[in-house]
Order: sequence, then structure tokens, then C-alpha cells
Amino acid sequence: MGLEGRVALVTGATGGGMGRSIALTLARDGADVVLNYRARQERAAAVVAAVESLGRRALPFAADVSDADAVDAMFAAARARFGRVDIVVNSAGGPWKPQDITEIAPAHLRAVLAEEIEATVLLLRAALPEMRRQGWGRFISIGGYLADDWRFGPPEAPLDYPLGKAARHWLTRTLGPRELAHGVTVNAIAPGPTPPVSLDDALAALRGGRRGRAGNTPQDVAEVAAFLCSDEAVRITGAVIPLPGATAV
Repeated sequence: MGLEGRVALVTGATGGGMGRSIALTLARDGADVVLNYRARQERAAAVVAAVESLGRRALPFAADVSDADAVDAMFAAARARFGRVDIVVNSAGGPWKPQDITEIAPAHLRAVLAEEIEATVLLLRAALPEMRRQGWGRFISIGGYLADDWRFGPPEAPLDYPLGKAARHWLTRTLGPRELAHGVTVNAIAPGPTPPVSLDDALAALRGGRRGRAGNTPQDVAEVAAFLCSDEAVRITGAVIPLPGATAV
């Protein structure tokens, strides 16, 4: 969709889920990519090779995106390598751990909300000034399907995880209209269950392989992200786009 010359930074970009497929899809569409990850350098190296096989440049960067200094260092490295950051996809998030509210350990709660909320604010803080100056930017968060109201959600669902996703939705709806005057869009994708896939399967889906009808795949989420990054989506902002994860037969 015409992302040649753009630079994308994707958090949580080297595991088996949505972040990796988003990074590969943006590379397919022409963007160079900063691949954020927490650990497992060998997985990051494999995704770097996949991006380079698509003819784009990749920069792997290990960082905890809930740490302000780590986020600033990552953006500094991205700008040193590529000159700027045009697109940020806020994909990394907290763990899914269903518990009764009386059982949630304070340290676990803080860790989940730091990954979901604090990291989002830190990424916005690092990205928006440059996007505003250049008059073009895309910020996309991965939220959660029906996270705004999980009273009717699955009874085994955790409580802290959707709380963090709902906060991402709120930030999206609040900041999106404010940033449009600067040429910057802020949107979120709210997927339902999206099982991880192997790198080989991710690349096959990227090349147009059949993704099925029974639920979300990481590539389904990635295609929505790619559209939101495109110039065709220039007036879409403040949107939380649901992907329920199931299609009627």
C-alpha cells in the first residue's frame, strides 16, 4: 500500500503473534522496520532475515517498552539508523493470567498495567513530537475485542489485561482527533483470540496463503494495520477497529 521510504517501529515484533506479522507486512509494503523485542535474540535474527528477504532494512532492538530510558534509547537508535520514525505499532502487551480479583498480586497488576498503559504513553511521548514536525505519522495500538465492557465476556478472562486494553482504547479515541491537525492518525485494532503461528506459516500467509474462516490469524490483524498506515486511511483516526475472531459460515 505504498509505504516506500517510511520507517516503522513495531513493539513485540519477533514472537509468534501479531507484532511479527505486522512488521513483515509493513516491510512487504515498503517500510524499513525497527523490531522491538524483550529477549531471545535468535528469534529476532530470524525476523530480521525475513524482513531483509523482502528487500527492506531491519533493526532489532531489545527493550522493555515500559521503561522510559529504554524507549528513548530505542528511538535514538532508530533515528541514528534510519533518520526518523514515521509509524509506531504498539503491539507488545501484558500477560494473560486469569485470576479472581482477590488473588491478583500487586506486583503482577503493576507489571500488566505498565506493559499496557505506561508503555503506550511512553511510546506516544517519544513518537509524537517528530511526527508532528514532519506533518505525517501513524500510531496504532493493539487493544482487545470488547475490552471496554467485558461484563459479558468469558468468565475465565482476567481482569487486569482488559483493563489495560480498555485504557489503550480510551487513549486512542481521545488523542486521535487532537492529532489529525498535525497529519498524525492514532488508531487501535481490537482483536479477539488470535493464536500464534510459526514463522514459516506467517510468511506463507504474507504471500497470500489461505487464512481460513474460523477465527483471526496474525495476518488478519496485520492487513488492518497496513491499511491504517497507508495514505488511503489518512482521515481515519480515533478508531478502535474490532476483529471478533470468528466468521459465520
